This record gives sequence, structure tokens and C-alpha cells, in this order.
Amino acid sequence: MGPFLPHTLLPGAALKHLSIKAFDKNTADQLSMLSDRVRLCKQLVTLSCPSLDWAAWKHLSSLPTLVEVAIREVCGYGAPPWPLDLHIVDFSPFLNLTALSFTVESAAYVTTILQHSQFPSLKKFWIMIEVMSSAEAEQLFCALSCCKKNLEQLTVVLNEYHDLQHNYLKAITHLLCFTQLRFLQLDCLDSCIYLDNNLLLEATAAWPHIHTLKIEDCGIRPCVTFRGLFTAIHQCPQLESLRVLINTVNIDIDPNAEPTQHTSLRTLDLETPESPIGNAEVLARIILNWLPCVDQVNKVADDWEPWDEVNAYLTSLRNVRRVMGDASST
Repeated sequence: MGPFLPHTLLPGAALKHLSIKAFDKNTADQLSMLSDRVRLCKQLVTLSCPSLDWAAWKHLSSLPTLVEVAIREVCGYGAPPWPLDLHIVDFSPFLNLTALSFTVESAAYVTTILQHSQFPSLKKFWIMIEVMSSAEAEQLFCALSCCKKNLEQLTVVLNEYHDLQHNYLKAITHLLCFTQLRFLQLDCLDSCIYLDNNLLLEATAAWPHIHTLKIEDCGIRPCVTFRGLFTAIHQCPQLESLRVLINTVNIDIDPNAEPTQHTSLRTLDLETPESPIGNAEVLARIILNWLPCVDQVNKVADDWEPWDEVNAYLTSLRNVRRVMGDASST
């Protein structure tokens, strides 16, 4: 729709869908002009654009037609951050907004918006943050709790996390109040998300409707064991896809014990610092017995190689069962 600001954004323009993606060297001025022009749109349904000022957000909150907003922060062009220390009047409730996403350098802008907003219909929240401190993380997740009653899909991607005490990111604890979650993805590319057996059990109890759970980090000390994993996921009968960091050294499940099967899980991605994985045959027998609908581990993930031997055993054991089943039926 033109280079940056379309000339069709005139007073009273009945735009329903607006997407602004291109930039030039006059970004600072154009961002201010963009906010002014957005305030002229009275019937927006979807909006995708760079950061807006508070007056524009105030206007958007009053639009009953608005259902989706995506903000991508402009970086490297001298774009002025909107002042966060000024008194901001609370926005009107975003009555029909169902999807909200941000791509930002830091969390402060998003946190401020959440602190001054209500989203009674929000179902999907997505955010990618370049850098975040532990204090900023605390503020962001606390502010996000305003959406806890209805939010079903939540994605948080964090490229860098800084904590003076070098502690893990304790994001999951903040999300236990989101009882309607069906999809949760947490990516921490430069740090570790704290998760152990007890917290995983508490989380799955809080998210009984979850069907996709992905917790990705660069952890080298996995605290979740197979016993803890199997105990936890049985609280989520609808779980279909799972990715977590797992302890493959301490195998705390007896492969000969009678399993309690989870029959809805089909996609299993397990991160491990161990490569190659020891006890591959034992692990294959455990996965086959407890998760009968899982065909392969890390089947479509990038880090499939450590599980190559486990998957070979899974295929072999499944073929043996199939042959034995065919023989017994004749």
C-alpha cells in the first residue's frame, strides 16, 4: 500500500484493513504522521504497522470493529520511543480485539500498553523481544495477567535475557493463572526457563485444556525427568504436541512396569544436552509403551540427531509388535 503512509488515509476514510511495512530515512516524522492518520480511521478491522503514540492507542481502543493488531517496532532509524514517564489516561476496553502481537526491542512499550488497557475478548497474544531484564520480565508478565480469563494462545520469544544473579527466567510461574490456555510457546534463546517436575505438574494442572506446549531454552541442566513428564501430562488429556528439556541420564521409569498411556500426544520434541543419548533402547521401549501415538521423537525439529538411535529402536520395536499382532490374529 504505497511506500510508507498511503495518501488514501484521509479524514473519514473507511479503511478496514491497514498494513504498513516499508520505511525510509524520514521514519521519525512518518511515525508521528502515522499515528495522526490512524486516528482518522473509524472502521479498522485489522492493523499492522510500526509503533503508535498513546493518542492513537486511545483511539483504537474505542473502535468496536477492531479485531487484530500487529506492531513491529522501527529500529535503527532514529525513531523516537514514545515517552513512558508521562501520565497516560487509561484506554477504553478493546471490546472485540481477539489477536495482538508485538515485535519490539524491549518490553517497556508493551508493558505500558497492557497496564492501561482491557482486552475482554483477547484470545491470542504473540510477542518477540530482543532484550529483557528480570525486572522487565516481572512487569511484563504481571501486566499480561489482565488477559488471564480468556487468553487461549500465548507465544513469547526472547532473544536475550539479563539477570544480575544469573537466575533462570521464571516465566511459567507467572502464567499459572491463565487457565484457558490451549497453546503456549516460550522461546528463550540466550538463557534458561526454570522448569522442574513439581512446576511442570503445577502448570499442567493449571492448563487442563492445553493441546500444544513448547518450552524452549538453552538449558544444560535439565530438571524434568520422564517420571515427572508422564505424571504431568496425564492432567492434560487434550495435549497433542509437547516440547521440553528432558533429563535423559537419570531414567526414573521402569521399562517393564505397567504403563499409564497418554493416547492423544502425537508430536514429541525433547531437548537434551546429551549426544549421543545413552540407553537408547530403554528409552524407546518407555516411549512406545507410555506414548503409543508418538511415531518418532523430534521428527520435524532441528535437533533430531541425538534421538536418531532412539528413533531407530522405536521403528524396530513397533515393527516387531505389528508382526506379532498379525501372527496372533491368524
